[in-house]
This record gives sequence, C-alpha cells and structure tokens, in this order.
Amino acid sequence: MGVLKELQKSEGFTEGELSICSFILKNPEKIVGMSTRELGMATFTSKAAITRFCRKIGCDGYNDFKLKFASEIKSINLNDLEEQSELSERDNIVSIINKVSELQRKVIEETKQEFSLEQLVRIGNILEQTEYIDFYVYDMNVNIAQYGCNQLFHCGKIANTYIATNVQQLLALRKLEKHLAIIISNTGENSRLIEVAKSLKKNKVKTIVITVDRKTTLGQLGDEFLHAVTTEYVEGLQISAFSTSVKYILDVLFCLTFTKQFETNLQLNRSYEKIGKSKLWALLPDM
Repeated sequence: MGVLKELQKSEGFTEGELSICSFILKNPEKIVGMSTRELGMATFTSKAAITRFCRKIGCDGYNDFKLKFASEIKSINLNDLEEQSELSERDNIVSIINKVSELQRKVIEETKQEFSLEQLVRIGNILEQTEYIDFYVYDMNVNIAQYGCNQLFHCGKIANTYIATNVQQLLALRKLEKHLAIIISNTGENSRLIEVAKSLKKNKVKTIVITVDRKTTLGQLGDEFLHAVTTEYVEGLQISAFSTSVKYILDVLFCLTFTKQFETNLQLNRSYEKIGKSKLWALLPDM
C-alpha cells in the first residue's frame, strides 16, 4: 500500500502521529523541502517522532518517505480527491462521464504505484513455468476472472475459473504440478477462499492473491500479493474502482506472460486468426 493511502487511512495512529499526518495532507507542497526538525516543530512533535512515524507507514526513514510521497502526489491532486469524484443527484451525463474517466485514471495510477519491479520479475518467471492457471473467485469477480482466462489462453496457457465451492476445495486439495492459483477477493476475508488458500499452501501450489490489503487473511496466505485499489472517497463506485484495478493487474500479467514466449505466442495468435477468418467467423452473420 502506498504512503498516501496509509496517510488517508490513518489507522492506529497516536495523537502525535495524527498531527503529523494532518499537517502532511494539508501541506503536501511543503513536505519535500522540510527537514525532520522543521516538520517536528510544525506538528509539535520531535525529530525522533517523525522518524518513527515514517517507519510505521512502511518507509525506511524520513528521506525515503519524502521520495515516495513526492512520487505519489505528482499524479494525484489531493484537493479534488473527494469533491470532484463523488457522485450526487446533481450529476448530469457530462459530469458522470468525466467522473468515471477520472476515477479510472486515478485507480490505474495508484495500482501502478503499488507494483514492485522485483516482484513482477519474480511473478513473470512463475508464469513462464506455469502450464495451468486456476482462478478462484466469487460473485462480481467471476467476470473479471473469465476475462483473465481469455487473455491467458492467448499466451498458450490453460486457464479456468472455478466458482463452485466444492470444486474449488477439491482442486485445492490436490498436489498439482505446473499449476498457478490466482485468488481475487475485494475484502481479503472471504471465509471459503481462505480455506481454499490454506489447502493450496499446504499442497505447495503457487498462489497469487489479488486483494485490497496485504494485512488481510488472504493477503498473508498467498506466495505473492498484488494490491488492488478500492476507494472510500467515491460513494457508489467502489465496485467499479476495484474491477478497474484488477483488470489492469491482469493486463500487466498477460503482457508479462506474452512477452516471455513472444514469437511462439505471436504465431499461436496468427494461426488462430487465420483459422477463425476462414472457418469460425464464416458461421456468424455479418454485423
């Protein structure tokens, strides 16, 4: 999770830490040029308190925090996060179009910021060695998983979406070679998926968990965790935000997989298109 998101959540902060957090969010343009001493004076805390706060939100220290914070605020205008994104009964067609477009832009940018290049290299190697990819999902995530399956078939992978509880658990109970499990959950606390993840872990099946927070039960059970963005500041569009984020993640995984065997996958898709145009598409009426 990015430092900006940690600041916005403000979970588990002491009174002094809340003071630091509030000052940073209200004065983002000042932070990069301030020392720990100056920030401590401005927030009625101390240099040591500033350093502890930075480490608490996942940074190595104050300088590391400033670098990450500056990078994140370049693409996000803190002043219009709430007012310009919220839906209201006063919205018209034009404002709705603009708000949805802006939401998706922000979600994709925030998801991008959560990526670790080192982790993506690792995941790319896992995908290259994998023959079967099994999606474990429920409810609104079924369609997005099926989208991912379709993409991965174009990379030469055998991908399936499993939604029946018994089938999910029976598959997870098997020790399967060359299988990769991908679990998608918008809460990270789905009890049935947690049991599936435990079985996968026990049987040493590589698992990628896509959810909102590494600290969730599912987030801690996967071999790899990918952070999908949701939003608390856009009333009515939380589901849209999460789906946009997951789709972007799956597109990145698709590209990682495709480029690992680029020429082979290119030939596969050309062969498919050639057969499709002469055989399959001829059966469909002209649109």
